[in-house]
Amino acid sequence: MKKVFYLTLIFSISFTNIFAQETDINCRKNLLVVSYNVENLFDTIDDPHKVDNEFLPTSKKKWTTSRYNEKLSHLTKVISSVDSTKLPGLLSLVEVENQLVLEDLIKEKSLQKARYEIIHHESPDRRGIDVALLYNSKLFKLINKQFYKVELSNDNYFKTREILYAKLVFKKTKDTLHIFVNHWPSRRGGQEKSEHKRMRAAEVLKGITDSLFMADGNPRILIMGDFNDEPTDKSIIETLNVKAINNVSNSNLYNLSLNKHLQKIGSYYYWKTKEWNMIDQIIVSGQVLNSKKGLQVKSTDIEILRHDFFLYTNKNGVKSPAKTYGGKKYYGGYSDHLPIYFYLYYKCK
Repeated sequence: MKKVFYLTLIFSISFTNIFAQETDINCRKNLLVVSYNVENLFDTIDDPHKVDNEFLPTSKKKWTTSRYNEKLSHLTKVISSVDSTKLPGLLSLVEVENQLVLEDLIKEKSLQKARYEIIHHESPDRRGIDVALLYNSKLFKLINKQFYKVELSNDNYFKTREILYAKLVFKKTKDTLHIFVNHWPSRRGGQEKSEHKRMRAAEVLKGITDSLFMADGNPRILIMGDFNDEPTDKSIIETLNVKAINNVSNSNLYNLSLNKHLQKIGSYYYWKTKEWNMIDQIIVSGQVLNSKKGLQVKSTDIEILRHDFFLYTNKNGVKSPAKTYGGKKYYGGYSDHLPIYFYLYYKCK
């Protein structure tokens, strides 16, 4: 059954991409959307309510102000290199410690012209890593925001990141976007032993998206972040019920990262298996794919940003994301994930 499912996915995605290449030229404007796990963007200040001791100047990692500023500069360089003509209108961020690091990031000179507003909340995560959404205030108006907890009924010790929800109106077309930023529980302890945690995160998200579909049969939904599962894992295709891109319905969800996964292309390089994983994903509702006016997708495939300046090449010539740290050793890199992105088009014939 799975083999038939994958074959259907490959055919339908390939067909839609061919169609997209022919129709992109009919759209005069687009909006850049980026999702990026920035790998432990911590400040240098001790927070007694978080387990952030490894990211302090006095720690073994020696996380100093100069290293922190270098990290901000590196991330800014990556974000501003996605598109030479524009900054992201929407920027989903994973693994940020607090509001302060986000404020420091948007003060960086190369990002200031986007006039980013921050959506962030201190999550229950014990290490203190959160998710956030930056949006261009010239392009969007915030209508509502909420943060949904992911909890396990039989495990009171379990604490993880909340799911960020933002309802935004795109000023140029008056379209409403329902945006979710995720960082699902890790695979610590093994994929199978930890799977139920990500299944629970998927259940929480599914409950919210189902409510949106019931309230509005044609919602424009964008779901982004680091899921710590891949597009064909149970949490995505069974619990969240993400469909194959074939006979698209406005009342279903579809994964723009699936094609890359099937091609064994990823955004995260796992050194133990020496394989690329597609755990960073962008999922959209059918209305985003089907729409003939306003904000719409013209390709069913995300892009993964790969520039040599933020890649590390080992002695065998294999390139992988240049990390900030490897254990306690400071490499001075960028992030252990690559950014993923896509465009929402408008003013189309």
